[in-house]
Amino acid sequence: MPEKQGTAKGYLDKLVVKAIEKKNQQAQDLANKNKPKLEYVIFSQFDVLDTLPSKNGKTTVYHLAKKGSPEKQVCCKVLNENSSDVAHELLIGEASRLEMSQHPSVADFIKIGKEFERPYFMYHWIQGESLAEKMARHSPKGFRHDHIAWLIYQLSGALEFMHTRGVCHLDIKPSNIIVTESDYVKLIDFGAARYVGESNTYAEASMSYASPAFLKSGMAQPQDDVYSLALLTGHLFLGAVFGDAWATQLKAKKRPTQIPNHVWKLIKEVIGNPRQHRYTATSFAQQLAKIDTQKFETEVSAPLFSSLRNADLVLTKHSAIDRIHTGRLRYLEASLVLCVAIITGTYLYNQTQPEWKSIVKSSNGTSNLVSTIKPAQTASFLAQSPWDIEFALEDMEKDVVSTAPYREAYEVQQSKLAQLYKNYESDLSQYAGTVDQLPKTLKSIRKKLVSLREKLNSDGALFPYADKALTDAMASINKATIDSQNIASFDENNEQRLVDLILDGKSEVADSDIETAWKINQSKAYFYSHVLPQKVLMLNGIDLSIENNAEQHYYSKAIDEAEAAQSFFGNTPKLKAKVRALKVARSEFILFSTVTEQSVFGTQKLHDSLVDLEINAPKKFEEITEILNSMASDSIDKSHQLSKPARGAIAIERAIRSYNSESRG
Repeated sequence: MPEKQGTAKGYLDKLVVKAIEKKNQQAQDLANKNKPKLEYVIFSQFDVLDTLPSKNGKTTVYHLAKKGSPEKQVCCKVLNENSSDVAHELLIGEASRLEMSQHPSVADFIKIGKEFERPYFMYHWIQGESLAEKMARHSPKGFRHDHIAWLIYQLSGALEFMHTRGVCHLDIKPSNIIVTESDYVKLIDFGAARYVGESNTYAEASMSYASPAFLKSGMAQPQDDVYSLALLTGHLFLGAVFGDAWATQLKAKKRPTQIPNHVWKLIKEVIGNPRQHRYTATSFAQQLAKIDTQKFETEVSAPLFSSLRNADLVLTKHSAIDRIHTGRLRYLEASLVLCVAIITGTYLYNQTQPEWKSIVKSSNGTSNLVSTIKPAQTASFLAQSPWDIEFALEDMEKDVVSTAPYREAYEVQQSKLAQLYKNYESDLSQYAGTVDQLPKTLKSIRKKLVSLREKLNSDGALFPYADKALTDAMASINKATIDSQNIASFDENNEQRLVDLILDGKSEVADSDIETAWKINQSKAYFYSHVLPQKVLMLNGIDLSIENNAEQHYYSKAIDEAEAAQSFFGNTPKLKAKVRALKVARSEFILFSTVTEQSVFGTQKLHDSLVDLEINAPKKFEEITEILNSMASDSIDKSHQLSKPARGAIAIERAIRSYNSESRG
């Protein structure tokens, strides 16, 4: 019976919750009906120049001109009547991401409003022509290579900025890119935009340009925009072709004649590895910007811009005319180089071989081989990557005696490393877990901030100061999220990712990732053992602090710091010389300050200074003491004439006399 009562109570609770939700919704609907109708107010202030309904039927874009000021034109995107809550959230999200992404190459956001019965947002009208319109107008031509590179460079700046603020556009296509009448590039339509790492069921990306990794996971990453950027680049070179034939050409193995070889390799590298290509938007554009000026003058290419202001700042041009003028000279140079290469090739090859190879190859007998192998040869062998070592040992498997010392050295090295790994395995696992979890934690925080901002906005409580503070916080978290993902990619040890690559037939990518990770960690080991200590000593405070203290005559403090550095770095010649020089400088300062009476030091200080001076600068000791005696004598003579005691000079004379008698006695 109690169980049945519990079930009934739970059912009643659900009915109550639904009733409350229904009542609240009715109250909200009533409140919305009582609000002014959006179109009535907008149309009273603006003239409607055009109406652009969306393809999904959820929104409408009005092209408006201010009454009395027709030059002031804006776009107003409004939610259609009777739209769902999902459509409401999508519109608010689009406006929020457009506002977060403000950049010279992005549509200029004006405001978002909820004072009417439906939400809306405004942005400045862009006078110009979309890439889709240009492609249709110039069909079937492709576009000039330098114009394409300049457009992609401008567009990449906007994408790079968006990515640092944690926003992915996810709908890069010709109809969403406008070239203005002033030859600037503007990116529009943020309806598909998402925050980095955000997953959303209602994404509206264009299938022809969307990254397959995004379509599969539904989760946004900056690499997805770079993928679309690569497809757009190829499409611009090919021009308007029937249907999606351009996409088929870009995904084929054979290079289309309209696309330069270096561009083709770049595009294939990106679309072949949708999220493992390791290009940012900017680095992709920079690689694309290597231009052959010979391609500019061809009649089969159409212009994108009327002029290329500032393009020379980023485009790297190579003139074909220059090549013609210097062609003969280069052939002569090539012939000369070839002759030299033939003569010296074998010698250079042998010289570049590792020492361990030369000793194995050059030995006719193996009886005394072990005794002839030098430590440098073993070190050279062990400095290779593990797979290179194993390949070499396998390749020379028949030469058992020849390879025995190297095999033994390698086994000892691997045994030591295995023990080291065992000792620190838990620490490595904990670090890997932290690196993996950090981006997820930051994404969770960002999601809560986004929800808070939207809640405050919908409640009308998002005051300007709070809006700015939340926007700044979100931007900082977005950047931290991207940085943490970059760290994770460098320290990546995701077994599942490697499994997926291998099963997808991308064994070469998996091999490359492992090899890159190994090289990075080897570099880290050298950095910690050699580079970092030198940076700490020379650049990051220690050496600078010692010098600053010495300049201010705080010699004892400078000596203490130098000796502390010796305890960490060891008694290196440089530190040893520095301590010696500081002690000499301190001695000279104390002795000369006393004789001139700038500061009169006590008897023990003067004695210790003479000791340090003789120990650390024995050749200067006699010269300096003679100068001090002379200065002291002159000072004492003058003191008699002025009837003023020369305390410092007397102290120096006594100290030197006492020290000399002590050392001689």
